[in-house]
Amino acid sequence: MNSLAHFDCERTTPSLTDACRNDFAVLNCGDERPPAYLDSGATTLRPKVVVDAMRWYLEQGTAAIHRGVHQQAIHATDQFEETRSLLAGWLGADSDEIIFTSGTTAGINLVRQGLQGLQRVAVTVMEHHSNLVPWMDLENCKFIPVDDMGQIDMEALEAVLKEGVDLLAVTHVSNVLGCVTPIKSLIEMAHRYGAKVLVDAAQSASHHPIDVRSLDVDFLVCSSHKMLGPSGAGALFASRAMHDQLQPVAKGGQMVDDVTLEGWTLQPAPYCYEAGSPAAESVIGWGAAIQYLDDFGVEAIGQRLKDLTHKLVTRLQEVPGIRILGPEPGGQRGPMATFTMEGLEAHAVAKILSQRERVLVRSGFHCAKPLHRHLGLGPTVRASLQIYNNDDDIDRLIRTLCSLTKLQLM
Repeated sequence: MNSLAHFDCERTTPSLTDACRNDFAVLNCGDERPPAYLDSGATTLRPKVVVDAMRWYLEQGTAAIHRGVHQQAIHATDQFEETRSLLAGWLGADSDEIIFTSGTTAGINLVRQGLQGLQRVAVTVMEHHSNLVPWMDLENCKFIPVDDMGQIDMEALEAVLKEGVDLLAVTHVSNVLGCVTPIKSLIEMAHRYGAKVLVDAAQSASHHPIDVRSLDVDFLVCSSHKMLGPSGAGALFASRAMHDQLQPVAKGGQMVDDVTLEGWTLQPAPYCYEAGSPAAESVIGWGAAIQYLDDFGVEAIGQRLKDLTHKLVTRLQEVPGIRILGPEPGGQRGPMATFTMEGLEAHAVAKILSQRERVLVRSGFHCAKPLHRHLGLGPTVRASLQIYNNDDDIDRLIRTLCSLTKLQLM
């Protein structure tokens, strides 16, 4: 079923060439030079079809999701639930295992607060703050070291698991180092010692989705705004086997089946976890984004980003004074490169790139201060890629960095 059929907008199956840039308004600025948007690790641009989907709901389809029996409410609810089906298919899950949240952070906190008997958690030191801070108030929170390539100390992890851990919470792709963690091996090891696993897939879901069924994932979180969709929507995958152990945290409307003055009964999963009115326009827009990605196909997206990432890393190596973090060239890397530049502070580099060539990158600690301290680093610069990037974006980045190097040498 094509979820975009009713949005009354022209659309053809996109091609993974520079022509796909036409789908992103900010990259089509007429006579003005478009930005080289290299900050997709923070948030992605949104294609026209996502804007059209949201506009349809706001202008024509507004209704209370799940709450009305009139035609407009039914239609809006169908579109909302289709996003659940699309995301389930994207991840290899069943629809009742997809719980809508406001984002990755909310999904992690639902597990933190709702997983019964949770006392002992293991996390790596390279986690995003959202997959670190929620666990730190537990009496038993173990931190697993990584090296400067992002490789997890598997011996240290196994030693911790042997001592007894309820949950291993780990990123799929580091938002700083770009390293891809060996999720299959991690899950197998954790399960061998009786621990459940939560995977933070915020940095990978758009281009390297995990098949949750084949890998036996317990929990997985991701966000719409890092998948070409709107802000305000995310999801927690909770395997059906976890439903009895995961208690609802928020209580109110929608999540109940019946209410009396003596108490209430819950709806089945996933609805029992989704109290209150959802961000319907964001969820519906996310559905359009997932369909857009699915039209390209995971393999084509992966190859496109692999090629661009190779060029990004190779070209950065040519710039004097640049230190690239993460895997060695040729190693498995997500579509990003984080680096430092000798003699220049990270925020200064980012500001100059923006002002001179409209090259937009991230600077700072990237919500991963413990990792930076672990590696003895201050703020860093991160260039991250998506399918709308092209060779010119990378060339503009390198050209400006080279000009900074020349100034440093003068």
